Amino acid sequence: MATFCLIAFHTAAQTENTGWLFISHSQKINQKFDVLADLQFRSSDQLSDFSALLLRTALNYNFNKHHAVAVGYAFLGKWEKDDFGLKTLNPENRIYQQYLFNTDIGRTEWSLRFRLEQRLITAEKQTNFSQRARFFAAAQIPIVANEEFSRGLYTAVQNELFLNVINKNNVNGSVFDQNRSSISLGYRWSKKIDTEFGYLFWTQKEEEDYAKTNVWQLMITTSF
Repeated sequence: MATFCLIAFHTAAQTENTGWLFISHSQKINQKFDVLADLQFRSSDQLSDFSALLLRTALNYNFNKHHAVAVGYAFLGKWEKDDFGLKTLNPENRIYQQYLFNTDIGRTEWSLRFRLEQRLITAEKQTNFSQRARFFAAAQIPIVANEEFSRGLYTAVQNELFLNVINKNNVNGSVFDQNRSSISLGYRWSKKIDTEFGYLFWTQKEEEDYAKTNVWQLMITTSF
């Protein structure tokens, strides 16, 4: 995974460069239910401006410590400039369902997630529906940490593939939507708080070409 990210970075040397701040929180209600909440800010190219806001929440049900399912809602607002420099908000509303599998192999923590999204995308005063599937895999590998990995330095690698499964012509006309690969360095303050900073290579299919973006991302993850 790390090798792939380095190759991707070399390939994308002349692509856009942006920054993301991603805050993710899980709030336990009881042994079975959690509320999930995500907040993400995205910049435009060269960190020159604010370009997008993602708000996401869900109700999560835990079958046990390894398996969970959730249903939720997400809002993505993207501000795009026209030829005169004026910004227009293009909102997207999503309902989504997901399955999450967590496990440990040695001291390394693995997460596998499948998410299905029903998307209502508004652009040029028109709203279109499409459905997308997302496949996510991630690992957190301790570098200098205590035996329980409840505190210490770690590296994280992940990849997420996005596929259009219904009404692809309402988005980019392709089954392939996008792929995100990342590698980061993190510090675990406790079992409840992680912070990471890293590099993400984002490839997105457009109607006639592929958009490639270098993303520098700060992530804060909390669980209470």
